[in-house]
Amino acid sequence: MKKGKWRNRVAWFSFLAPAMILFLFVVVVPFIQGIGIAFTDWNGLSPTSNFIGLKNLKYLAADKQTMNAIKNTLYYTVLTCVGVNVLALAITVGLDSKVWGRKFLRSVMFLPIIASLVITAFIWGRIYGDVFPVNFGLASPLTSTTKVIPGIALMCIWRDTGLAMVIYNAGIQSVPEELKEAARIDGANGYQIFWNVTFPMLAPAFTTCVTLWLGYGLKIFDYPRVATNGGPGKASETIAIFVYNHFFTNNRAGYGQMAAIVMLIVVVIITSIVTKLLRRREVQL
Repeated sequence: MKKGKWRNRVAWFSFLAPAMILFLFVVVVPFIQGIGIAFTDWNGLSPTSNFIGLKNLKYLAADKQTMNAIKNTLYYTVLTCVGVNVLALAITVGLDSKVWGRKFLRSVMFLPIIASLVITAFIWGRIYGDVFPVNFGLASPLTSTTKVIPGIALMCIWRDTGLAMVIYNAGIQSVPEELKEAARIDGANGYQIFWNVTFPMLAPAFTTCVTLWLGYGLKIFDYPRVATNGGPGKASETIAIFVYNHFFTNNRAGYGQMAAIVMLIVVVIITSIVTKLLRRREVQL
């Protein structure tokens, strides 16, 4: 290897090294340690623990709250993934026409993403608790076991639609205007132009957004933790809150770590399958 190339590689590595070291000690090392903890009965406080093999996995499968957490998580994921993508795509297509002030409207739609997930939960908690009863005579959905998940999902849709809209807007700007014009000349209406010209060329953006919000939904923690702490009862307890409660609150670190590993595997499998299917659809289109 030439001396100049060797120096360049050393220089590149020197820039990457701090991030790699941080990632190693913050992510990789705790993850490896966590795998070992998952096969013990460690309570999170004791300096000692006992190896119990797959008993935590057996307890997890038999725990009724496991299925409840999975059901809540899937329900939330479907609502947010569909809601964010449909609303963002509709707004993007609407603002793609010659609408007065569309740049300003895009900026306004993007503003909620600036707020953190915790702040968003606090804001909507106030809206549900004060505005809904006083102005509309409606009870807060966060107090209902049947409406709490849709109520929390609305927080995500309000905050994240602007980000998805930016992704879709970048995709729609890449659609050649000549194709749309050719479709109009052939007699296609607005719906036909969107479905046969615009939407197929938005496939990469669609894949990105669906995969992102699918992953976000399956590991959601912040909104239900701040807004309801998994309540009322266990009606909004997601898998991530289930893991947190057992690891820290219930002093069952080994059990909680096993649940976390299972959650990771499930998230990776689901997102990988969905991404692969959507990528295959892009090729077909």
